[in-house]
Amino acid sequence: MIGFELSEEQRQLQETARRFAEKEIRPLAAAVDRVADPRQAYPKEIIRKGFELGFHSLLIPEEYGGMGGCTLDYAVLLEELAAGDIGMANAFHVVMSMSEMIARMGSREQCERWLRPIAEDVSGEYLICFGATEPSGGSEIFCQQPDPKLGVRTRAVRDGDHYVINGSKVFSSNASVSRLYGLLARNDSSRANAESCSVFFFAADTPGFSIGVIEDKMGHRASMNGELIFENMRLPKENMLGREGGGFETLNAIYDTNGVGTGTMAVGVARAAYEAALQYAREREIWGQPIGKYQAVGQMLVDMKADIEMARLMVRRIAWQGANRNSAEGMLPPNMAKVYPAEMARRVTVKAMQIFGGSGYMKDYPLEKYVRDAMVLPIISGANEVLKHFMAQRLLDA
Repeated sequence: MIGFELSEEQRQLQETARRFAEKEIRPLAAAVDRVADPRQAYPKEIIRKGFELGFHSLLIPEEYGGMGGCTLDYAVLLEELAAGDIGMANAFHVVMSMSEMIARMGSREQCERWLRPIAEDVSGEYLICFGATEPSGGSEIFCQQPDPKLGVRTRAVRDGDHYVINGSKVFSSNASVSRLYGLLARNDSSRANAESCSVFFFAADTPGFSIGVIEDKMGHRASMNGELIFENMRLPKENMLGREGGGFETLNAIYDTNGVGTGTMAVGVARAAYEAALQYAREREIWGQPIGKYQAVGQMLVDMKADIEMARLMVRRIAWQGANRNSAEGMLPPNMAKVYPAEMARRVTVKAMQIFGGSGYMKDYPLEKYVRDAMVLPIISGANEVLKHFMAQRLLDA
């Protein structure tokens, strides 16, 4: 049976992350959000302090110098960081999820080569960036159709013991600030997308690789999202993670984790908005009493609280079932850990801004930022509509 109490170690992790978010992230979140040039918005010093606490190495196995944490630890940590600032939380989210991919699918040599330097880094510079989305669209890469003209367009052509890679990726998190990069590329243009892609990792200074545009985004402005460009980039076959043509098998190794990560960050930003609205409803008076005493506002707060609690329970259940597959009955589709919380965060942040009234629309308060940060959640990590399509097919085929 799943329990609802965190272990002592998880409570300590939660408290450490909460203090970090309150003391290091929140005081600077608004200022970082307002930096006009997205290339100058990266909060390097805050990320460095998070590395000193070991947040980045949570999912790296102990044998490679990491903390050896589980997916539930990951959810606990990310919620607290995202309550401080979801863009900064995302920097750690990508490092942790990609580290788990390498740990699960990599050879011992690859894990030593890529994971140990990350785990041992306290400079905050050993971030990971992964390129999946292409200019043709993020959903295109998940194409299940047999037509080989559809799907991933970045090519990785075999040349002896190397692969020559050409193409580009867009919207990639941690672009321009990472030392280790990964990508999904097509090996065989004559075969269907689902069976002809592979995953590669490589160093930032690899010849033929460059960074293009750093995106000027509506929200998540502390997260560097940019374009990865590959021009005859040569990688030895040892840089392939998993087997040739098994790219989606490799990505599926963190299927649960990635959904939990995005979903729990949605819970974090929604919780921050709710807590701000609750405090405002206690203090703001109209007609001689706090606005929270009025039925309309009180009911909004109850709905927001219920939404957040339901989303958190869903995320943590899916985090739990990932480690208890043999004993879990009635398992939830892992994508639910992302889909429901992402939509919940939009609802809750908009309601929180409504409670603030006209003040919530002003940059003097954090509500408009929370709304902007929440708007992208149903789009990233797989559009909700696409994920629902896949879940519907599984329900119908069950």
